[in-house]
Amino acid sequence: MFIFTDLKEIVKNSDPLIDLRVKEFILAGQSGKEKLFSELCFCILAANTSAEMGIRVMNSVNLDHFLYSDLETLRSELKKVSCRFYNMRSKFIVDSRWIIDELPEIARTGDSMGTREYLAENLMGVGYKESSHFLRNVGKFECAILDKHILRMMNAWSGTDLKASLSKKKYLEIEDAFIKMSDMLNMKPGVLDLYMWKMATGKVLK
Repeated sequence: MFIFTDLKEIVKNSDPLIDLRVKEFILAGQSGKEKLFSELCFCILAANTSAEMGIRVMNSVNLDHFLYSDLETLRSELKKVSCRFYNMRSKFIVDSRWIIDELPEIARTGDSMGTREYLAENLMGVGYKESSHFLRNVGKFECAILDKHILRMMNAWSGTDLKASLSKKKYLEIEDAFIKMSDMLNMKPGVLDLYMWKMATGKVLK
């Protein structure tokens, strides 16, 4: 069971692997638009599946397919590597290409919450969790990524029964509690997520 005092003890000393991942995210945010779009594609692929699958697919399919291939070709490439929901995800990715030129500015904005709202409102297949995930992976740590692992731990802590599919209202409500918890630990939400993810899974991915 997740106990807040356990988490407090864990975050008291920095974790070298998490520190390295944070630096990688910050560097990713300074990348060009193609690299930034690849991070967005990863978040679309990982949604409702797993970070492991997103990483595997991104490593198995040439980036040019995500950037330039037509819908049918990208669909075929995702199917070849056993990407779950390849029909839907290929469409989400192709339909999101209009934002590529905006991504460098988005990655450098100081308004993470406003930027998340913009992404969630304008990109198919990208909700609050996926938008928060993308922003964290490009060095913006102000939003909470409320995936199933984090919600399971918060349920154990608070005695609630939150599900992974959250309405906007409920997401913001739980995020507020998460941010208060991160403030208590003197840590940004996107970094606390990595510590909690490691507690839950033993892994530090992205």
